[in-house]
Amino acid sequence: MKKNKKIAAIDIGSHNCRLLVVEKSADKKKIIFNHSKPTNLIKNLSFNNEFNSENILKTLNCLTFFKRKIDELKITDYRCVATEACRAVINPEFFLKKVKETSGLDVDIISSDEEARLCLKSCKIYLKKIKQIGVLFDIGGGSTEITFFEPSSSYLKTTSISYGVINLQEKIQIYGEDLVKKKISDHFSYFYNRNKSLSDKFISIGSCSTMTTLCSVFQNLPFYNPSKIEGFEMSREQVINTINYINKLSVNDLKSHPCIKDKYKLLKSGLEILLFIIKIIPIKKIIITHKGLRDAIVDEL
Repeated sequence: MKKNKKIAAIDIGSHNCRLLVVEKSADKKKIIFNHSKPTNLIKNLSFNNEFNSENILKTLNCLTFFKRKIDELKITDYRCVATEACRAVINPEFFLKKVKETSGLDVDIISSDEEARLCLKSCKIYLKKIKQIGVLFDIGGGSTEITFFEPSSSYLKTTSISYGVINLQEKIQIYGEDLVKKKISDHFSYFYNRNKSLSDKFISIGSCSTMTTLCSVFQNLPFYNPSKIEGFEMSREQVINTINYINKLSVNDLKSHPCIKDKYKLLKSGLEILLFIIKIIPIKKIIITHKGLRDAIVDEL
């Protein structure tokens, strides 16, 4: 490896676009730029399987800014990935072409299995804390992935369902609450029942904003502080009690909470999905992390 090599990773998520730039030498990795911007690419996709033109424009503007930053830093090694929004849209080629024409970026649409693999790899520093089979979950904007893994960092089984913090309420509007909740419950139950022989009590890693926000509320932080959240551990009981506390708050209370504010609708949807996970899978504690696809990508490049 060349000394002080700069590498970039871009994640075109269903809700946020994220850029991570690191400088790597032989023995260390230094973050030199880290940026995330909500573009809501998947919003309203449930209704007609097409991207909203306004959200496409926001995403293209964000990616153009990212490419400009990559060029300024003279980075040649990068990977740009897209997840559930581009897996679900009826014509992803149109969007990829617009990205290329506007920003010059090449985009890989990755499968849910690849998304789960990268997410697990990004959490490798926590795997040594788990001596048995573990569970990783990622509640995203447009999908939720659950993975059973060995501490050696190899994943055993993974599943993905196309419900996340943005499109959950959209699908409830279309199909009704009872049908949507039954589908999520049946999906997670089927996956767990096929793999429940792996363990009777799991330690989990929660790699998603639902868990980081929940953790900040549990700690009663005066503001959202990533350094207080990364690697924090919550027991099953603490998670359920905190969910119950949040669900009792009024809309005004949620909006005025320093760690929730305008994210309250997304958080409430994430908590609905989280409750299905922890009620179906016997998780005894959850390690919370901000790490995700970008961290794994820069390690692999």
